Amino acid sequence: MSVLVAARNEEVTIKSCLESLISQNVNNNVCVDILIGNDASEDNTAEILLEFVRKSDQIRVFNIPQNRPLKGKVNVLDYLSSYTDAEYILFADADVIYPSSWVQNMLNSLLSKDIVTGVTIVEQGELWSDYQRLDWIFALKMIRILSKLGIPVTAMGNNMGIRKVMFDKVGGMKGIPFSVAEDFALFREVIKAEGHFEQLFSKEVLAVTQPINSLNEWLHQRWRWMQGAKKVQVSLKILNYLNIIFYPLLILLGAFFNELLWLLPVVYVVKSATIITIQKKLALKIRWKASLLFEFMYLFTYNVLLIYSVTKPKVYWKGRVYKSE
Repeated sequence: MSVLVAARNEEVTIKSCLESLISQNVNNNVCVDILIGNDASEDNTAEILLEFVRKSDQIRVFNIPQNRPLKGKVNVLDYLSSYTDAEYILFADADVIYPSSWVQNMLNSLLSKDIVTGVTIVEQGELWSDYQRLDWIFALKMIRILSKLGIPVTAMGNNMGIRKVMFDKVGGMKGIPFSVAEDFALFREVIKAEGHFEQLFSKEVLAVTQPINSLNEWLHQRWRWMQGAKKVQVSLKILNYLNIIFYPLLILLGAFFNELLWLLPVVYVVKSATIITIQKKLALKIRWKASLLFEFMYLFTYNVLLIYSVTKPKVYWKGRVYKSE
């Protein structure tokens, strides 16, 4: 089993991430090899990585060449994958902390599936952080429901696993069209190759990442993710956009058909109850304020995102700029 980690300017988070990866509880017959790609970091990431190499024989660090045809994270993952012959590959992000049960439970799923995604949430904190936390788990729960219905949506590159035989079958990272949403691109190629997928949803694969500090940074992040979302099937696109504009649309229709307005409180109560239930399912502390304000914050942030996306801005990521896809 190999875990691939792309690292670019991660001095604040990489230590916690690696400590969680070298502390995995796995069966005696499972060997975990951690490959880290230092992607031209300009901070102290390289020094921190060297410290971990000295204290753990699980870790191998590679300085990623910048003169290769591939760019960004795709370049890192492609380079790292050429140095493993493991039967299973997990993808982790340097700003994420993984539970000690993560590797074993992802592996258990990969024994029967070709590509698997776990659950990642934002660290709890103030209202803005808690909103992001709930936004992540709500979206992943919806993806989980669709996957149970046999409808593939996407994978998540900070909490993902794939069989090496399937990875090679689709041509690895070289075999997918370049995208800043490399997780979706890889997932889509696996589905095209008739691979079996699973969206896990349990505390055993529940990882934690850092929140985005400002609305502007959040817009950059979500716009990058939308590069993948723009390529999902039309029916899912329509459902997504309807979800975003649901309340304004219902209010507009209610102006002509007053009997529809009763749906406003009903939908609010149902979705708020769903958010609370999901937190219980994952054994999380319920963030009551964020749960009750979630619908209002969702309405605001995602409609701002729609307006932001109209201009088709460039994609900003890890100090690099990419064209909108």
